[in-house]
Amino acid sequence: MGRDPLDQEIKDGLKKGTDDAMRQKDEIWTAIKERIHSEQAQRPVEAETAYAPRESKGRRRSGRRSAGWIAGTAAAAAIVLTVSFQTAPVQAFIDQVKEWFAPQKTVEQELEGTPETSVDQLHEGADYVIYIDESRFKMVHESDVDRIELKEKPTDDRYPDVFMEISQEGIDPKTAAEQIQAELQEYPKVEANLVDEPIQGWEVRAVGGTGGKAWDDPVIRYYVFDNGQGGSFVVKQQYFLEAAEGFGARFHNMMKEFHITTHTNAESDGE
Repeated sequence: MGRDPLDQEIKDGLKKGTDDAMRQKDEIWTAIKERIHSEQAQRPVEAETAYAPRESKGRRRSGRRSAGWIAGTAAAAAIVLTVSFQTAPVQAFIDQVKEWFAPQKTVEQELEGTPETSVDQLHEGADYVIYIDESRFKMVHESDVDRIELKEKPTDDRYPDVFMEISQEGIDPKTAAEQIQAELQEYPKVEANLVDEPIQGWEVRAVGGTGGKAWDDPVIRYYVFDNGQGGSFVVKQQYFLEAAEGFGARFHNMMKEFHITTHTNAESDGE
């Protein structure tokens, strides 16, 4: 039986790196194949075009790929992009993988006990991509923060504001999480923990108002994690207690589709 073209192309790309990169190849490749098979089994993605970075919107990959190939590659990209290689060939391969994200994907989730399906759109931020359900949310880019907020906000001011903000800090995740926790000490209930899901990093959670006794108590949740460049991504989520299984679950699932797309090349920075 001939070699699977997915096996061949990604392995060839990884082989272009240095000996240090090669020592990690087998571990990475095993994770890539497991993620691909899992992703294809759970929700195949139908896509004929691939995602292109903001600076090259018109560029497309040459050749024709099957829908299964693109679905698998998009899943693999999330793993490849979490590894910071310091060689030009591997960096070029990572840049190529970035183009293989599907511009939209079908997301199935269960909210408040009810199954829901949405077609989420790919959005690009500073050094990351994320999928958003545009029927409910919109992305607003500001100078130093990206804000995902409700497309249609309630006119009744009884409801606390609902949003998710994404920014970066030039300090390590543990230090950033400790600073956030200190800033939230005025809230009746504050806790910080290391988490593995939906991302690997720190979670800082605070409940305002009565501390969790009233339906409209504001809930603030931060995810703080390594940005691969010596700093941290800081994701702030805000909703209210009654919406924990609604907006809270939506934001949680949205973070599962958060992927870092840029890693600094130390050699190129020094030139």
